[in-house]
Amino acid sequence: MGFFEEEYVVVDLETTGLSPFNGDEIIEIGVTEIKGDRIHRNYSRLIKPKGFIPSVITEITNITNDMVEDALTLEDVLPNFRRYIGDRTIIAHNAKFDVTFLNYYLEQMDLDPIDNYICTMEMLKKNKEYKGKNKKLQTACDYYGILNENAHRADSDTLATAKLFMKIRTSI
Repeated sequence: MGFFEEEYVVVDLETTGLSPFNGDEIIEIGVTEIKGDRIHRNYSRLIKPKGFIPSVITEITNITNDMVEDALTLEDVLPNFRRYIGDRTIIAHNAKFDVTFLNYYLEQMDLDPIDNYICTMEMLKKNKEYKGKNKKLQTACDYYGILNENAHRADSDTLATAKLFMKIRTSI
C-alpha cells in the first residue's frame, strides 16, 4: 500500500456524544495538513451546538458551553470545511467515528460525503512491529514517543495522529 500521496488532511472531531443518530453534535473540528513528508497547517475551530455540552464531555475535552457560545454553527462551518477537503484523502484515528459524524451532517446539508480516508487505528492493527497494549491514540503515541500535549482537543489530536501516521506508514 502506498501512503506517500502528495497531500493528506488529518481530521479529528470533538462531539457531544458517541452517535449523530442519537442527536449528538460536533463541537470542534481539528485539521493538520500533511504535504509530502512534512506536517503543515494545524488548527481547530469550535462549533456552537444546538443543544448543550454534557458535563461528562466537558470533563474529557475541557470544552465548555461558554467557550462555544459565540462560535459559528455547523451549518456555517461544514460547507466550507467540505470544500477545503475537496478530493484529498483524510486521515483519522478511529476514522469510522469521525467519518460517520461528518457524513451524517454532510448528508443533512446535501453535501458530498467523505469516502476517501485512512484510519491510523486500522494501520496499527496491520503493523506487526506495534506492541502497544491497545490501539488507542494515546497508547500509540506513548509507544512511539509522540507528545500529545492536549489530548481530546481536536488540534492536538490531529497533530499527534499526523505524526503517528508518518511514523507507521512505512511499516505497513
